[in-house]
Amino acid sequence: MLKKTRIILITIILLILFSTTVMSTELKTKLEVVQKESEVKYLENNQGYISKTITDVNEENGEVTVEVKLANLAKDINVETETYENTEIIIIIPEILSISENADKLKQYIEYIEIFATKIFEKNSKTKIAIVGMKGPVSDSYINDQGKIVYGENNEGTKAGSIDNAEVVVSFTNDIENIKNGIKNMNGTKTKYYNNLQAAIKIASSTFSNNANKILISLYDTVPSVSIGQCSQITWGGSTGFSTGKEAIIAKNEKIVKTTKEEILSLKKSNIDFILLRPKDTDFNQKWYDVSTGELMLDFDGSEYVKNLYGTMENPTYGKMYSLNEDSLQQIVTEKIYEDVMEKVRNPIDSAKLIDYFPADIIENFEFECVDKPNIGIVSAKIDKQNNSILWDIGTLSGNTTAILKYKLKLKNMSNSELINKTIATNEKIELTYKNSEQKDCSAVLESSPKIKLIEIKEDLIATVSYNPTSNTTETVEATIKTNKPVKSVEGWTQSEDRMILTKTYSTNIKETVLLIDDDDMERRVEININNIVKENTSKDDDNNNTNNISDSNDKTTSNVILPDTGKGFLIIGVMFLSGWTIYVHKRNKKFKGI
Repeated sequence: MLKKTRIILITIILLILFSTTVMSTELKTKLEVVQKESEVKYLENNQGYISKTITDVNEENGEVTVEVKLANLAKDINVETETYENTEIIIIIPEILSISENADKLKQYIEYIEIFATKIFEKNSKTKIAIVGMKGPVSDSYINDQGKIVYGENNEGTKAGSIDNAEVVVSFTNDIENIKNGIKNMNGTKTKYYNNLQAAIKIASSTFSNNANKILISLYDTVPSVSIGQCSQITWGGSTGFSTGKEAIIAKNEKIVKTTKEEILSLKKSNIDFILLRPKDTDFNQKWYDVSTGELMLDFDGSEYVKNLYGTMENPTYGKMYSLNEDSLQQIVTEKIYEDVMEKVRNPIDSAKLIDYFPADIIENFEFECVDKPNIGIVSAKIDKQNNSILWDIGTLSGNTTAILKYKLKLKNMSNSELINKTIATNEKIELTYKNSEQKDCSAVLESSPKIKLIEIKEDLIATVSYNPTSNTTETVEATIKTNKPVKSVEGWTQSEDRMILTKTYSTNIKETVLLIDDDDMERRVEININNIVKENTSKDDDNNNTNNISDSNDKTTSNVILPDTGKGFLIIGVMFLSGWTIYVHKRNKKFKGI
C-alpha cells in the first residue's frame, strides 16, 4: 500500500512540473519604453546640465541603450547647434568716432570695451576679440549760419556704398593693449563717412573662423546712410522714375533697409549670435537739402524705417538689442552685453565625477555592459554591488563641450512573470560633484530617470464558424463557432465548459454579426450566414459554403483552420501518458504481490 501511495504522489508531482513547464513557454513578452528621457538637471548658475536618455531599444531581446550626458552648454542653446571650445567676438564701431568732435565719445568706447574685454578674458582666456571699423563714402559738408548746407570738394554723396566700406582694425586677440591701441589708431585721416552697416556686417562675417563660437556686437547707435549699391544723394524727375523728392527719399530708404536687413538675417543662417544697440525711432528723421542752393527742401519722418530695419525691443529682427534710451552705454557694454556673452563663453567644469546609482530591480534582473568608452574620462567596467553604482571620472570638461557615456541594460529572463507590467526606472539617481571657475566645490543630483516595462504579448483571438447541415434542409441549421482562446458568453449562444465553442440553432435564413470578447478584452467579429433552409417541396442546389471565415480587417486566419492551444495539447498528452503509466505500474505491482 505504501509503495502504491508513493507511486501516485510521484505521478502527481510530475504532472504539476510538466504543467508548469508547458505553461511557462506560453508567456510571450517584450520590453517597452515608458519614459524615454529624464528631466534635465541644470548646474549652479546654469553652467551646464545632466541628462539621461534611452537612445535605443530591442523589445524582443529585452535590451535598452542608455545615454548619460554632462554638458557644459548654455541653458537656452539649441541642442542641434554645433558648439566649440573656442569663442570669437567681433565688435563693430563707426570710424567717425575718431574725428575731433567725437573725442570724448571715443574715450568712453575705449574705456567700456576695455572693461568688457578684461572681464571676458578673466573668465575664459581662450576667447578672442576683434574690432571692425565701419566706414563709407566720404561725407564732406556742414550747415552754415544761414541754415544752408555747404558741400566740400571731397564729398561723395553720389558714390554708392561698397564692400570696402569697412575694415578690420584689430585682428583676433586676447591682449587688452592691442585692442585699445587699434581703436585709438583707426581712421588716421579723421575722415567723416556716410556709414555703411551692411558692409561692416559682411566684413565681420567673413572674418570669423569656421571652428569657433561666433558673436557679433554692433555698437553703432544710429541708422546707416548708405548700403552696398546705394548712395546717399537722391535725384528725381526726368528719367529717374520719381516725380517728387519724397518719392526718391522713400525708395532710397526702402533699399537701405532691405539690403541691410538681409545682411542681419544672414547672421542667423551662419550661426552667428548678434547683439546690437538700437537707435531711437526718431534717429532716422532726416533733413534734405537742395544740392544746388543748399536750401532745406524737406523734413522726412524716418521712424518707420528704424522699426522695419531693427525691429522693436520686444521683437528684434534678429539677436538681442539694447537701447541708450533705457540704459547708459557703460551699463550696456560692461554688464548686459557681458552677461549675454558669458552665456556663450563657457567656463570649464573641473574635477567632475558622476556616480550613477541603480535600483534593485535593475541590479537583480538586468545585465550591465558599457558601449565603448566614454568620449571623456574613465568609467567603471561593472556595477559596484556594495552601493549599486558605477563611477564616471570625467575630470575637466571644457566650455561648450559634452561628455557622453553609453551603456546597455539587458533583461536576464524575458519570461519573468514578477516583472510583467511593472514600471522600472533605469537608475535611482545621479550624483555629480565638480569645481566651478572659482574652484568652489559644487554638486548636483538628478533624481529623474527614463523608465521601462516588461509587458505580455497577448495572443490574437482567432475563430472559425461552421454549419450543420451544410446541404439544403427544411428543418434547422446549427452554427458552431470555435476559438483558440476562452471567450465571454454571448447572448443566445450555448457555450462549452472550456468556453472555446459556441453553438446556436437557427430555424430561418439569416445574416448577422456575433461579437466575441476574450478574457484579455480582445475582440473579434464573426459573420453568420444561414442560407440553406428551404421551404418544403422546393429545391435548391446543394452547393452552399460549409464553412465561413471571419470578416474582420484584423483577421489573420486561413480558411477552415482552428489553431490549437499548443500548451494545453501537450498537457493533455502528458496527463494521458502518465495516467497510463500509473495504471500499468499499479497492476503490475498488484500481480506480483499475490505471488
